[in-house]
Amino acid sequence: MRHTAALILPYYGTLPNYFPLWLKSAGANPDFTFMLFTDCDMSGYNVPENVKVIHLTFEGLKKLIAPHLDFPFVLETPYKLCDYKPMYGLIFRDWLEGYDFWGHVDPDIVWGDLGRFITDDLMDNYGRLYRRGHLTLYRNTPDVNGFALHGLPGWNISYRDVYRTGKYAGLDENVLAERLFSRFAYGGGGQYYVADCADVWPTYLQFRCLSNDGSDTIPALRWKRGNLYGLSLNGESGHDKEYLYVHLQKRAMTFPPGLEKEDSFMINPNEFVRDHELTQEEITSFITPNPEYERAMRVKYSWGIRKTPLQWLRSFFASDFAYKRLRLKGLMNKIFGRKLASMWEEKGVRPTYLA
Repeated sequence: MRHTAALILPYYGTLPNYFPLWLKSAGANPDFTFMLFTDCDMSGYNVPENVKVIHLTFEGLKKLIAPHLDFPFVLETPYKLCDYKPMYGLIFRDWLEGYDFWGHVDPDIVWGDLGRFITDDLMDNYGRLYRRGHLTLYRNTPDVNGFALHGLPGWNISYRDVYRTGKYAGLDENVLAERLFSRFAYGGGGQYYVADCADVWPTYLQFRCLSNDGSDTIPALRWKRGNLYGLSLNGESGHDKEYLYVHLQKRAMTFPPGLEKEDSFMINPNEFVRDHELTQEEITSFITPNPEYERAMRVKYSWGIRKTPLQWLRSFFASDFAYKRLRLKGLMNKIFGRKLASMWEEKGVRPTYLA
């Protein structure tokens, strides 16, 4: 690759049990640099040369953010960092000198062959590649790095509303970020989004992809010497689709010790196992719905659970003042037809850069 890219992961807490596979799959992409900012003890991990571990406390990270915001911001939990992802080009600029692109990534991922999808041609023509919190890349230029810190005409919700509340507001991947980039990343170039990853629904046990209409079901995936393949519903004799990565959001996975030493392994809906040829019986079990699992996940994360008016009011009044203001602005938007910076606004919208 002619272009260079640094992929940033600040992480505080307990790393996923399968993080050795994150490291292994990252190491299979030597043309990309991964930067892990953390206070975790990494002494027990086999860290590849292209993964740079920078020891930084959570309080130290807040000090890096402070110079870029001229008002008191709220960052009480590591999860809230998701809203700060569009600022990483500013926050971590001292580590990004010399890189053409920077990006933000998540830890609940197994990487495929990044260079197979993120090509020099794309980097020549686009300033923002992909759009989700688990992977988005940006051209490393001053105007791009500060694109999110603007007010967007016609929108009554801005980054100030987002950073004044401790609640996650989705700025890393909602439509406001898309519009801000289009308006203020003057020399960045266009935006590119194609669903190259296997972003699987956390509410289903089987691997149902979030991309497109969600009907793309993968029985299992195989990682083999740096490449990631989704197996066909027809089994080993079918056509395998290659993916940029798999995102295992909120999915508990069993992980046998020593698997990271293998040249290949399988990723089933709830476990990593040694590579083998799948039987039709396994494929059938992997794609069979599990209503009990789905109900448990929806209850656990309150997904698709309709709240009663009393539950809604309790939740509203239990939130901080800034979040109440954010929600009230959203309500006013709906009443008066104003713009709402919400990821749900994307429904029915197909930007021209989608393939």
